[in-house]
Amino acid sequence: MSDQEKNLEPPQDQPDQEQSLLQQALDNRQVFDSEIQQQIQKDAFALKMESNIKEEELGMMKRDIIKRRKKREKKEKLISARRLKRLLKKKPVDKIRLVYQAYFFLVSIAVLTLSILSYRDQTVYEGDYQQFVDNVKSYVIDDIQFTYTNKNCKTQFGSQYSSLYEYNWPGTKIGCDCSKGFNFSSLTDYNIDAFFSESFMLGRICSQDLLSKNCNTVNEQQPKTFNSWNDGSYGRPFVLCARRKIGIDLQSNSTNCQSDHKVCGTGDNSFCVPSDTSCPISEIGFTTNSNYQNLSLKNNTSIGDIFDLGSGFYFYYIKNTSSLPIVEFRVTEGDKVCRRNLDQNISPNRIDYPLMVSMRRQCENTDQLFQVIHSIDEEQFYLSNNVIYLSEKLPYFNIDTKYNWTLHAKTFIPWAPQCRGELFDQVLQEGATLHHVYTSLRVQLGVTIAYFIVIGLIFNIVGTMTACNFAWSCMATKPESQYNYIFLMEIGFKILLQIAEIIVIIVSFVIIDDKRKIIKQINDDGCVSDPVSGYFFTNLESDLTKFAWSYNLANLVIFAVTLILDLIIIKHSINQGHHHGAKKHHEKGEHQELDIGSHGESGNQQEIKSDVKLQAKTEPQV
Repeated sequence: MSDQEKNLEPPQDQPDQEQSLLQQALDNRQVFDSEIQQQIQKDAFALKMESNIKEEELGMMKRDIIKRRKKREKKEKLISARRLKRLLKKKPVDKIRLVYQAYFFLVSIAVLTLSILSYRDQTVYEGDYQQFVDNVKSYVIDDIQFTYTNKNCKTQFGSQYSSLYEYNWPGTKIGCDCSKGFNFSSLTDYNIDAFFSESFMLGRICSQDLLSKNCNTVNEQQPKTFNSWNDGSYGRPFVLCARRKIGIDLQSNSTNCQSDHKVCGTGDNSFCVPSDTSCPISEIGFTTNSNYQNLSLKNNTSIGDIFDLGSGFYFYYIKNTSSLPIVEFRVTEGDKVCRRNLDQNISPNRIDYPLMVSMRRQCENTDQLFQVIHSIDEEQFYLSNNVIYLSEKLPYFNIDTKYNWTLHAKTFIPWAPQCRGELFDQVLQEGATLHHVYTSLRVQLGVTIAYFIVIGLIFNIVGTMTACNFAWSCMATKPESQYNYIFLMEIGFKILLQIAEIIVIIVSFVIIDDKRKIIKQINDDGCVSDPVSGYFFTNLESDLTKFAWSYNLANLVIFAVTLILDLIIIKHSINQGHHHGAKKHHEKGEHQELDIGSHGESGNQQEIKSDVKLQAKTEPQV
């Protein structure tokens, strides 16, 4: 082969030049595409930044427009308020409105005073009526037993037995004693509270700092139930357990008397029971005479019984005496039970222990129907109930033998036989619903307080200022509303509150009227002879008639007169153009002044239009 032909043939060991050129072109294109993509990203980022800048500028422009508009509106409102003040200075003071507002101020005070008196002057409370109901609905007692060891009468004798009495000792609060041996006996009513507040720190435990200063934490004592008694000479404590005859009470007496029955007691104290039932216990007591009333010789539990409690100390009970059955028992310090039986009495000139959860007070009035059965000194009382340790647990807790505790018994409240039956049932029913009277009085007082605040104070002040041509800035752009809105709001709220109170008063009338008639009949017929119950029913009639009925009637009269004045003032407002929908408040000259003032503001209209156009241009196109 010739050299020329050799040169024409491509070398076998070198790459194809065309393929190399093609690969080079492809690489160059990728580089070019990459540069274009980068450039596009840069352009897009620049456009985005430019768009954000434009949006911020547009937002700033919108905020500027809004600020200018608010500033302009505020200025216009201020101009309108000044103009309104000039106009109102020319108007005379509305004297009729001033008299109207003064009248309602006096009315609101009168209504509030009547409601407060009606609620405050109630001398009888629900608890007083409940005390009467609890007594006459108590079941009679037909047997009494005693026990030394088991203080739970139900487990000892059966479910029908319960303790003859239970005294609820309320327990004490926690405290921190920093008194350092203060002489408690030197305290008086005037300094005892200060002493225990400063030196005893009621209701808190001692901190480490106080403990380091010789203070001591006084732990609280839980409430306790006392039901044990003794002979007063350190004899063995015992518990008296009474069995009550279920279903036989003073209310059932009338029914029992209409069928085959047995009459117990005499005269007005007669009491009927079914013929197959023994008469209930009507007398109990303690004695040292084992042959008292020959009860041991008679040995007849249908008449009575007597048993030895140790050391020649006897307890007895007798049935069918001349008095009504005994149904209630109380133990109290001193020799009297408070008129409100749940109140705990305390001896004269004695101060109750200040850590007690509930404090005792000396009774101002007592329940004479409770009769003393037995008396022991205070140390015997705490010993028999195994709580003498309280004097060690509680600093200054004084258990003193010079104070006596007494056991009392009470019969049914004497209720005339002619008043038993249907009338008696009505009395008990009214007692269960007496709380409706006090609820209605509380609701009425709440509505009256709202009436006084809203009408007597708020609207009265606003109405008086309006009648004196005070310019309210909130109504500057609508001067014709100066009288309309305030007057209509006052009338609306007043009528609404009056309607609410009238409804409450009418409901109270319905509730009170029925009760008042029944209680009046009780007093007129002389149904009750017990001094405490007589005082209760007499005062209840007075409360319902004088305070509740009369005061509510006075409120209704006041509201009736008020309604007439409302109609008069509404008519006056219509005639004067002050009522909503009536003629314009301002005369022609006043309108001209408003018009002149409005021309001065016409120059701002172009600015407003330009702001609207600018806002439309700056809004982004969808």
